[in-house]
Amino acid sequence: MRRAVILAHYDQDGIIDPYVIRALHGYRAIADRLVLVSASASSLPAALADVVDDFLPRENVGYDFCSWRDGIARLGDPRQFDEIVCANDSVYGPLVDLGPVMSDPRVAGADFWGMVMSAQRGDHVQSWFFAMRRPAIESRAFGEFWKTVAPQSSKGQVIDRYEVGLTQAFAAAGFRVAAIYDGRQCGPPTLRERLRNVSPLEVQRFGRHARRVKRMGPPFNPSELFWERACDAGVPYLKAAIFRANPYRVDVRRVLARAVNRWPEWAALIRSHLDRVGIAPG
Repeated sequence: MRRAVILAHYDQDGIIDPYVIRALHGYRAIADRLVLVSASASSLPAALADVVDDFLPRENVGYDFCSWRDGIARLGDPRQFDEIVCANDSVYGPLVDLGPVMSDPRVAGADFWGMVMSAQRGDHVQSWFFAMRRPAIESRAFGEFWKTVAPQSSKGQVIDRYEVGLTQAFAAAGFRVAAIYDGRQCGPPTLRERLRNVSPLEVQRFGRHARRVKRMGPPFNPSELFWERACDAGVPYLKAAIFRANPYRVDVRRVLARAVNRWPEWAALIRSHLDRVGIAPG
């Protein structure tokens, strides 16, 4: 299988963080063509000179879908590839070798697939990692979708029109859609999950977490509230938003400690990035 990987990148300080460099090495192992599209960095670090095939700096407009659009255009004829993977740097990972994941039986027969399926704002493959295979790439739906991608006025519009819209466009065209972890059936977090996220001894924190979970779902964001379920299912990524935006008000110290135990080789990279962007989970 001939595969292209396009990574959409943005950093508040205009650098390519070491965790992104590590991620690019992981993508290099599965990619015949690796494209880095950055909406913040103006040059490629020397450490990536032999890793990235194409570096495309661009203006910070249009969010990641405009980066992926430009990355696909850089490929030339997309039909030369059996699979085109679009990912971004809003996650830590791949935390393990991606090879087995790419051939996982749950997605092996899919034309369009991703790591996580969500029911938020409509059933869709979450856009921080999705892949289009040859039947979809050669389709009219592929060309029509990417031709329409343009900057939107809000992130919500991007999610509705492009993130949810891409899944719906391929599904409506009759293509098979799948994910490594299907979060559409997630019920509320179990008591055990709540206790692992927030200690009941921290009464105020536990209360904030419980109120936020009640207000925000269901459906929940499976990559954020149920990150451990997703990882147990084989998703080798951890959303940075768990620590940065912390939408469910978890105790990020506990989450980080569990993540470090699972992927110790990523511990320093995650801590260093969080420290640089001003988040110190302890």
